[in-house]
Amino acid sequence: MDKGKDLDRVRQMEMQWEKNFTEKYERKHGFKMPESQTDSGISLKPVYTPSDVADIDYGEIEMPGSYPYTRGLYPLTYQYQPWMTQQIHGYARAEETRKRTEKLTKAGMKGFGGAVLFIVPDLAANYGYDPDDIVARGMVGISGVSVSTEEDIGIICDGYDLSKTRVGFSTKITCLPMLATYIVYAERHGYKPHQLNGQSQNRRKIAWLGQNTRDHPPKDQLKLQLELIKYCVENMPRWNHTNLCGYVAGENCASPAQEMAFMLSEAIELVECGVQTGLDPDDIVPRFSAQMHMGMDFFEEICKLRAFRRMWAKIMKERFDCKKAASHQFRIHIHTGGINLTAQQPLNNITRASLQVLASVLGGTQSLHTSSYDEAISLPSEDAAETALRVNQIVLHETGVPKVSDPLGGSYYVEWLTKRLEEEARKVVDEIESRGGYTKCMETGWLWNLLDQRIKGWRQEVDEGTRVIVGVNKYRQEETVEVPEFTMDQGEVERLAIERIKKWKESRNQGEVKNALKEIEKAAREFESVEQTGGLMPVLIDAARAKCTVGEMTEVFFQVYGCVFPY
Repeated sequence: MDKGKDLDRVRQMEMQWEKNFTEKYERKHGFKMPESQTDSGISLKPVYTPSDVADIDYGEIEMPGSYPYTRGLYPLTYQYQPWMTQQIHGYARAEETRKRTEKLTKAGMKGFGGAVLFIVPDLAANYGYDPDDIVARGMVGISGVSVSTEEDIGIICDGYDLSKTRVGFSTKITCLPMLATYIVYAERHGYKPHQLNGQSQNRRKIAWLGQNTRDHPPKDQLKLQLELIKYCVENMPRWNHTNLCGYVAGENCASPAQEMAFMLSEAIELVECGVQTGLDPDDIVPRFSAQMHMGMDFFEEICKLRAFRRMWAKIMKERFDCKKAASHQFRIHIHTGGINLTAQQPLNNITRASLQVLASVLGGTQSLHTSSYDEAISLPSEDAAETALRVNQIVLHETGVPKVSDPLGGSYYVEWLTKRLEEEARKVVDEIESRGGYTKCMETGWLWNLLDQRIKGWRQEVDEGTRVIVGVNKYRQEETVEVPEFTMDQGEVERLAIERIKKWKESRNQGEVKNALKEIEKAAREFESVEQTGGLMPVLIDAARAKCTVGEMTEVFFQVYGCVFPY
């Protein structure tokens, strides 16, 4: 095959196609092809050919399961192992959340080889308050489950084999105390830390960018992230220590290229600082995980997953000299987009979620949370949560899509767009590094300004109708589509949660509690630089043994490091 002659022929075909298009549409009908671009602002042509991928080295694409993993982490993907349906959930108290977990498990939610318990703490816990704190009024059991003690964790986890169950709590600022509390619960049931399987979110910075929760100054956040990483690397080899969260950035209108760049820049900074604590990159990197956003730009979102895997593999191999294949292979969890859900015509959200699940699978995700169709209205109802699970099962069993590894590989458009996304994300990574790195860009507000510009642009496009959202600014209905709203008695949930934690606190040895909290304060004040990492987790675990609550332990950090809101 003569590549040069073949490309010449392709270019002749393109020229003839453009001529035919011009004659048929422009001259006869006055139609001019509108300009279009992806969500990342990448300009698109109406058709792609071999000439668009002529400069791509096939080594950048390779085969599934081969470095740089553009086409997937494993030679066989869903033919061998279906993606994990990891539905994040939680509401009211531990009892109600336990029931929801059992219902979803019965409906087919499962991890790799065992059960999965991935729980969202409520607003009070995510802000670092116990339910009996006056500031927590109105937040208990809302947008998550009230969980502050070993007792709450026990209600959720009792009866599960913790060595085979994947456990995680979607925490932001409370991830260290929550992990300490879970370790102590497991310890009382005969499990050692090295046996535990699951993950900590450890994603304090993304909460700063997108969720306006109180937190510590960015430099102190970085220290606390590294504390968790060091403990897990040295004591919990099966535990994913850090969740690189692109989801919140995506929910705040970050482009796919920006989302990738934010995640990669934070990972680069954490690995570099981890090395300063004495850790080997090959021990840190394999236990990163991700929660990536899945938007509605179907092909760009598919290419985002392909480009991210490739960028990760090259950075970890070339920049950090990682030798382990596991360090080059980035495992992706997808959360379908909440920003795409509409309160108007909410049943349309089932279609949106289905397309996002399909894009996630075509992009090669390892794990999926699918948003429920009623989330723009209320907490997900049981029927809506089960429907979200069924979307995954229909794609898995009825479409035939999972029968082939990377079925879109080799598409001129897909390979071209994967390369372009990598280039755009690299520009943002380089810009962040030139400005002093991820934490510095948080301190200066530069990262938030990027998101702010995107949010304003998105709002303007929706208002002007240049971005069509079906049922919102086009194809609207006068009549209201009634969807049953999931409700709970928040006042009663709060009353029972307060009653429980008061009994917990009364049952403790108050002297032990006081001493344990003093030890946390001492360790926190002595923790002045990343090189001193490693002294906090042991005293937090001792405090959990003394029955200190998550809120009490978190409050010590605020006393030491200060309390600020990001904006």
